[in-house]
Amino acid sequence: MPDNPADKPDTGPVWMGTDDALGDHDAVGVADLIASGEISAAEAVDAAIERAERAEPLIAAFATTDFDRARRRAGGPVEGRFGGLPTAIKDQTAVAGLPLGFGSQTLADAEPSATSSPITEIFEAVGTISLGTTTLPEFGLTSSSDFHHGPPTHNPWNRDHIAGGSSSGAAALVAAGVLPLAHGGDGGGSIRIPAAACGLVGLKPSRGRLPHENDVAPLPVKISAYGVLSRSVADQCAFLAAAEQHFPQPALTPVGLVDRPLDRPLRIGVLTTSPVNRTPSPSVTAAVNETASLLEHLGHHVTYIDESDEATTQAFGDDFVLYWAFLAGALAIGGRKLINPAFDSSKLTSFTRGLAGHARRNIHLIPGAIRRLKAAPELYHQQFGACDVVLSPTVSDPAPTLAHLGKDLDYQTHMDRLMRWAAYTPLHNVVGAPGIHLPVGLDADLTLPVGVHFAARVGQERLLLELALQVEQASSFPKLSDFV
Repeated sequence: MPDNPADKPDTGPVWMGTDDALGDHDAVGVADLIASGEISAAEAVDAAIERAERAEPLIAAFATTDFDRARRRAGGPVEGRFGGLPTAIKDQTAVAGLPLGFGSQTLADAEPSATSSPITEIFEAVGTISLGTTTLPEFGLTSSSDFHHGPPTHNPWNRDHIAGGSSSGAAALVAAGVLPLAHGGDGGGSIRIPAAACGLVGLKPSRGRLPHENDVAPLPVKISAYGVLSRSVADQCAFLAAAEQHFPQPALTPVGLVDRPLDRPLRIGVLTTSPVNRTPSPSVTAAVNETASLLEHLGHHVTYIDESDEATTQAFGDDFVLYWAFLAGALAIGGRKLINPAFDSSKLTSFTRGLAGHARRNIHLIPGAIRRLKAAPELYHQQFGACDVVLSPTVSDPAPTLAHLGKDLDYQTHMDRLMRWAAYTPLHNVVGAPGIHLPVGLDADLTLPVGVHFAARVGQERLLLELALQVEQASSFPKLSDFV
């Protein structure tokens, strides 16, 4: 007997856009409506909460909700470039009054945070109003929020697929139209990877551009950065400019407000593959090649980088995984001191324990891996050569299914699949350089977004954003609302 279609789970697209105060506007559009008085902050927040309540059973993107406090804040005066804009904070940074869980059951008994992290304070300073905290895999150590303690975070394009990670919930909420913009963190691609999975724009700024707790931590290699996920390049430009007013960085080239596309030719290098993964999917390869052709049409000088000149080698990938494992091992052993006295190591996931075990088995190799990772900036500089920007895939394939990177996999299978999929982004974290994902296409067979990655030298966010505006205006980014 054939299956009854009514018995099959609905995995179709989730788009919450309606004819409410938010409409289908991006973050800049909503903020401008609030600033002009056309809508109020309270109306914007109420609309986002209503959308969140409808979407959450479908995508499971919130770690905690803070709706009552958001409504109270929206009822008062709102200031800043994004005054009154509803958003959410990734559950890896402290929000006063909310638990800080890092996506882990190890902190289930922790008390709510007494104070907010510096990046949370910047979000508040530019005027955003948080509806709560968003999901991530345990301590951001993988790219799929398939939890042992609750439902997985689903991709709004197809709920049988992952939303990417580790900024999983943030990407799902923005892609589903619940929020115009959300906070994300990137320690190996964790903004850009979910942006790729969910058809969003995701910028990882240069190290130190925005404050991060790891900036002051005694880590041998600092790899993490904060940023936002959005549906437009203009939102990235406006947010970074507003944040820079509250956190200027004299050591980095100022960004300012990028409000017009690039108006000069660049030297752009193209990487179509990686020694870590030589076979990206046809749709991803096509997106890179078609973007390269578009760039040539726009007047840029495009050259393909020889594989022997790539900085992302298999050896680099092995070193990065070993460093990642070293961090997981430090958490497993010293979580009570490093994270919170309530940390319970017995509740770590099998993947985190597998990473920690990898570090234990290879502890003699860790000093060499760290030494080589510290030398990565020079390799990165050599790869760039005379190029201003490098174009590459962001991930090797459209978002895989939940089962492909699921919670029940053994550690080695999970890691092998993860590294094949997410082979392109960790280099920029190690170097501290900026990178941005742009959703330039669609996999016609899967009806899932595909995109490309642009990277520049440290401090060159303005150049990346100018180029991103140019590409956005010259192409057509796929919109989930067109498929609902």
